[in-house]
Amino acid sequence: MDADDQPDVGAIAPMPTTRISQRISTGTGADRHVAIRSSPSSCCARPTRCSAPAPPPLLADETLPSELAFEVRMDERAARISTTFEDGIAYGRLVGQGFDSELPQELDSADALPDLLVRLIAEAGAHRPVAS
Repeated sequence: MDADDQPDVGAIAPMPTTRISQRISTGTGADRHVAIRSSPSSCCARPTRCSAPAPPPLLADETLPSELAFEVRMDERAARISTTFEDGIAYGRLVGQGFDSELPQELDSADALPDLLVRLIAEAGAHRPVAS
C-alpha cells in the first residue's frame, strides 16, 4: 500500500475532545476517572471504517499509591488516562502519540473515550496492510 492509498484518519476518526487539565476535589476526580474508565466496555462495538479487521483494543489498569490510571493500546498506538491525587486535589491527564500540548490535557468527559478508542483503531488500521 503506498502513501496515496492510506486512509485519512482524521476523516474516519476525529480527535477526542479534550480540555486543559483542571485541579478538582479528590472525590470529583475519582468519580470522573471511574466514569471514564467504565465506558470502554460499552463503546468497543462502535463501527469504524478501518482498512483491515482489527482485534479489540487492550485495556490495562495501573495501580499506584496516589494515582488511578489505565492504558488503551491498539497495536503500536496507545494512550494513557490518569488521575493523580495529592493534598485533597485530583488532576487528570491524557498522554499518548498525537496528544501533545504545551499544557497538560485530559479527556473532556467519559463521552470522549469512544472517540479515543476509534481514533486508536483507525490509526492502527491505517498502518496495517489490506487483506487481499
